[in-house]
Amino acid sequence: MISRLVPARLLVALRWLCCLVPLGLPGFGFAQTGPLQTEEAGTAPARTLLLETLAQAIASEPNFQTGHQRARFDGPTLRLVYSPSDNVELDLEWVALVATPHDPDFGAAQDAGDVSLRAKLRLLAERGTRPALSARFAVTLPETSFGKGLGPNTLRMFAQALLSKSGGPYAVHLNAGLLIFDEVLRAHEQRDLLIYGLAISRRLGQVSLQGELAGRAGSGAPGADATAELRLGARGRWHGVDLCVALRRGLDEADGSWGLLAGIGLTLRRPAPAKL
Repeated sequence: MISRLVPARLLVALRWLCCLVPLGLPGFGFAQTGPLQTEEAGTAPARTLLLETLAQAIASEPNFQTGHQRARFDGPTLRLVYSPSDNVELDLEWVALVATPHDPDFGAAQDAGDVSLRAKLRLLAERGTRPALSARFAVTLPETSFGKGLGPNTLRMFAQALLSKSGGPYAVHLNAGLLIFDEVLRAHEQRDLLIYGLAISRRLGQVSLQGELAGRAGSGAPGADATAELRLGARGRWHGVDLCVALRRGLDEADGSWGLLAGIGLTLRRPAPAKL
């Protein structure tokens, strides 16, 4: 039954990812995402303010208008995350630049990227054998030009449930929800897709090794495609700065082939220590 609902390549990737757990390879155990797409259910303490910046490069990605492959660069992506309370996180994200150095049809092209607004509400904290549970809501506002196939220039929104469970140096994070994606090439139409993510983490001192399978499943359309990709990376802290890097591999036609992501995070404000 599962094989009828999930593409065979996703099942193979999922089995491969799960095999990494005994090896202690991947991981994800930090608030917000960088460099993964899967989000942990935990939230930062009240009044924490975090600034993240990320950049990525993807090879052999098809232009959704023409189908011809090109390389694409995104970044810097700027993400500001604030926790108004211990169980809530709000973040504002802007992709400052989307560019391709040589599109077969449009040549060198670039434009500003989209803006996303997200909110996460932690419903249950992890306690004993009980995992942490959160809900996340997001909307992406269309900013990137449609003309040269750099972005869909459509409204997107999603709602997700987030589940996290840790044990020793390991942690597992599972995301699942509904994405509503306005179609790119047909007016007044939309695609409803399952948005999912599975990430596994392994802490080694100040470094977290990470692995992820994430994407969108369902009946997609050009510009609002179904996607799937694997990411393997690491995140750690050096002189008070969070550093992250990941290698990604697209599994669906719309994902391109190989890619590389890197980023840094700065905690601009930490909660004041409790007075005794």
